[in-house]
Amino acid sequence: MLKLEDNFPLKNITTLQIGGPAKKFVAVKTQEDLIEAIAYAKNNQIPYLIIGGSSNLLIADEGVNGLVIKNEISGIESISHLGGVTLKVKSGTILQDVVDYAINHNLAGLEKLTKIPGTVGGAVYGNAGAYGQTISDHITRVVILSEAKNLKTLTKSKCKFGYRNSIFKKNKYPIIEAAFQLETGNPENLQMAAKAVAWKRFVKYPPGLKCPGSFFKNLVAADIPEEILKNIPPEKIVYGKLPAGALLEEVGAKGQSLNGIAISDRHANLFINQGTGTAQAFYNLAKTYAQKVKEKFGITLEPEVQLINLPPFS
Repeated sequence: MLKLEDNFPLKNITTLQIGGPAKKFVAVKTQEDLIEAIAYAKNNQIPYLIIGGSSNLLIADEGVNGLVIKNEISGIESISHLGGVTLKVKSGTILQDVVDYAINHNLAGLEKLTKIPGTVGGAVYGNAGAYGQTISDHITRVVILSEAKNLKTLTKSKCKFGYRNSIFKKNKYPIIEAAFQLETGNPENLQMAAKAVAWKRFVKYPPGLKCPGSFFKNLVAADIPEEILKNIPPEKIVYGKLPAGALLEEVGAKGQSLNGIAISDRHANLFINQGTGTAQAFYNLAKTYAQKVKEKFGITLEPEVQLINLPPFS
């Protein structure tokens, strides 16, 4: 039996600590509960939204007039074979748990994803990554729940992974499980790589910081028109990307604030809730500086964070 809650305050579970109430809310821990929750929404003709760790969300102050389903379906299964090891991971599993599991079992390929908050499902949905490594690098297949409530397996190519993108952003099918093929790595190298990334993230995102991570996507340098790219210093390009923060810094975003939302004075793509901020203030501040970047560089910044019940940036 599902334990539905009425008018659940979503700000209580988002890392931003922003977001109005969900008309209905439920946390699910099994596939069967997920199917039941979706059926409840459809039978009652109300929209539903599936979320993971709530770390990459900007939810409107008005909240969500529907059912919010928090995916807590977790589990890691390891299968050894001649080509290495396959990890079958349930989508509600905390991403850090998978990274730790891989490192502790001397498996390479996920170590640079350390300290990225959220769940595996959310990371697959947005093709999360950091420091030149993305979650899709070693994915072989993803299991989804089809409209007929049947499990369907998609090969990696059918997932259409791109920079912070996937087919799941379009079809919205619930992600149930992802399979990763990993090879044995050097234990010391894996530990050192993870610790180096963890320190960088600690400096950038101190514990308790109310933020959703970098708000805007970085830009793939190869996709930037030549006439624009020639005006950007080559040293700004990192891992083949032009950081959005570099452009925001050029238009004076660092240290700016609006009604309880501040832009870090160390990183211009880091928007922080100082404790009293609202989704509308956050949205307005981000849009203001996105427009300044557009005017100066002719580049349109796109949010990496999911906007829930808010207008799209354009």
